[in-house]
Amino acid sequence: MNTDPPSTRPYLIRRLAALLTATALAFGTLLAAYYGVGGNAAAVTDRTAPAIVQVEAAREALQRSYTAAKASLTDKDTAKAEGVGETYQAELNAARQQLEKAALSTVADDAGRDTLRTATGQVSSYDFLVQQAARSSGSAGSATDAGNGTLRNAYLHYAENTLLRKDGSGIVPRLEQVQRSQRQRLADETSFDGLLWLLWTVAFLLSGALTWLLVDTQRTLRRRFRRRFSPPLAGATALTVLVLPLTVLAVQIQAGLAGAAGRLREIGVPDQALGDVRHGLSGAHWRAAATGWIPLATAVLAALVVVGLLPRIEEYRFAKGRLAPGARGRPRQVAVALLVLWLVLFGALGIGDRPGPQGKVTVLASWSGDEEERFKAVLERFREKTHIEVTYQGTTSLRDVLLSRVNSGTAPDIAILPSLGEAAEYIHEGKLRPLGSALRKTIGSYAPYEPLWTARPGGPVFAIPVKVSLKSIVWHDKARTGDLAALAAQGGQWCAGMGGDATSGWPGTDWVEDILLQRSGKDAYTAWTRGELPWASEKVREAWRLFGRRLGAGPAEKALGQEYTWGPFPKPPAKGESAPPACALQHQGSFIRTTYRKGAPAAFTPSRELLPGADRTTTAREVSADFATLFRENRAARQLMEFLTTDEAQRAWAKPLPGPGGEDPPPPGEDPMRPFFLTFREDLPKGSVNARVDEELHARAPLCLDASDVMPPRLRSAFQYGVLDYLSSPDEATLTRVLTYLDAVRDGMARTPHAEPPRVCN
Repeated sequence: MNTDPPSTRPYLIRRLAALLTATALAFGTLLAAYYGVGGNAAAVTDRTAPAIVQVEAAREALQRSYTAAKASLTDKDTAKAEGVGETYQAELNAARQQLEKAALSTVADDAGRDTLRTATGQVSSYDFLVQQAARSSGSAGSATDAGNGTLRNAYLHYAENTLLRKDGSGIVPRLEQVQRSQRQRLADETSFDGLLWLLWTVAFLLSGALTWLLVDTQRTLRRRFRRRFSPPLAGATALTVLVLPLTVLAVQIQAGLAGAAGRLREIGVPDQALGDVRHGLSGAHWRAAATGWIPLATAVLAALVVVGLLPRIEEYRFAKGRLAPGARGRPRQVAVALLVLWLVLFGALGIGDRPGPQGKVTVLASWSGDEEERFKAVLERFREKTHIEVTYQGTTSLRDVLLSRVNSGTAPDIAILPSLGEAAEYIHEGKLRPLGSALRKTIGSYAPYEPLWTARPGGPVFAIPVKVSLKSIVWHDKARTGDLAALAAQGGQWCAGMGGDATSGWPGTDWVEDILLQRSGKDAYTAWTRGELPWASEKVREAWRLFGRRLGAGPAEKALGQEYTWGPFPKPPAKGESAPPACALQHQGSFIRTTYRKGAPAAFTPSRELLPGADRTTTAREVSADFATLFRENRAARQLMEFLTTDEAQRAWAKPLPGPGGEDPPPPGEDPMRPFFLTFREDLPKGSVNARVDEELHARAPLCLDASDVMPPRLRSAFQYGVLDYLSSPDEATLTRVLTYLDAVRDGMARTPHAEPPRVCN
């Protein structure tokens, strides 16, 4: 019979609880600390390093492809025989393969994956422009043996911009954006940050406390029970001390991770870099496997503690005095309860209160730069209101990117299209979702615009305008209104840049359309837009002639080498870049002021006053719009579509943003970034530029949609490239060739089923 003091049994029960709790805390913290190091080794080797290398390999292959194409096409001997050359094709194919892999395995977030998909679509635009340069060189397979160096150089310039455009919308800058995100992920995985230091410190302190408790418990048992040695508790103590070798393994893993980070910071040969990383971390996998040993060791240690103490507690069934009824089995119950509690606590380590997935929407549009920032402010307002996350991608290669994503099954939820003709094509193919009665009612409130905006007259609505622009205007310095006619007669005074990446040539289509509208009226304009008036008809031919004559051969060639943003109020050139040539007049829509320098004294005059051959009495004008369309059934996307048509959203869109460094925003009447809408209007200072644009958009006058925006996409693209061809040599022979080709495209499309074009003019 045990004659020790009756306080021994409560002491042993408390000590059992303390040991199990200390075991859970010490080894749980150790598991988190070791996993923080070892768990990253596999992630870096299997995911992060390959993802970084794939993006880098794609970037390098694309840059080498352009170098190869330019070298081949500018060499007279190789251009005709080889075209873009074998090296270009090989590098382009390699880039596409790497991008395909990267989109599947990227360690960037969802926005990064969408960025890769956008870049992949842009590669098609880039390749098309390079192939156009090859055709212009008179290379093998081109329509003519005569090379056109002017047009070739223009296409190479557009291809280079598509690849390298520095505002973030080029392919390479997009890849670099993804790479920054992936390298941040790598830094997180390979750095030994403050949290890891804290975890390891706490793990060692708790392990030390656990060791002390085990030793002290054995001393107590030796003193009170006259037992010199407790094998289970001695084994538990030894197991706790074995924590120390894990530190050595962790240090070795961390050294390998640091080496991998350094190797991936500057990648020379991508495949070699990946091999070096895998070699450097080759021993990390078995070291990281120790993570799985820790839970097993914890369970064994807990069992040893219970086995070591439970028999001593059981001895107190025979202590002095009668135990209370039902108390006989209490030590076992207490031990089991504590062990179960320990398992629950240990199993819960690392499991946080993770919120459920929020609604998400992906949006694809053509806005980049300042326009993108303005639109993102609207999306942020929507997120604050609904807690729905929106991922936005902007690209001037919108058609190629969207086609690529639709065909690959990764279409965005919402695409904002600058063309009803493109929307009509997707409607015909069954790709778009009808927008429902709520948005159909919104369309009805757009009178007198409604006949222009319904993609299928009288039918369900598939596209809804969220922003509009005024065209048929010419921008100039407000101080030069007195000499506009004299300036307009000089081709060199027109800022007529044709560059626009995949859509290069579209500023010239605006010229031809507007001259036809202002000279021949809306009936001829409508018939031509709908394919009922041939391109070679005298009315259309004369519009082209007047366009070419007004610019003249020299200015026309200069226009091919300039971007559409070339205007009378250029922003200061970036370091290392030269300023564009000076010019005074720009035939562009109301949106073009987003490209002007801050505080530009811009004013506009109706184009009928300055275009050659225009009827000065007509009031007809072109307008354009950006149409939101729904590609995927998504309740959150429908919410966003409805939100974009509300006064709340459009008021937020129209609100001026602060300037760089927190500068005061411009006044609403002069804000060059201000978008315009069909229904939302606000009081603007009378006579201000924005007030005048708003008045013109809502005046009771004939309004016609931009003709090329209504045409089927294939014809629209042919129109754009026809403009470039004509401007490279604006003579009658070139014009005849271009118009004959455009009529052939029109006739070919007449034999192919496609969506009927919507109304053109109201």
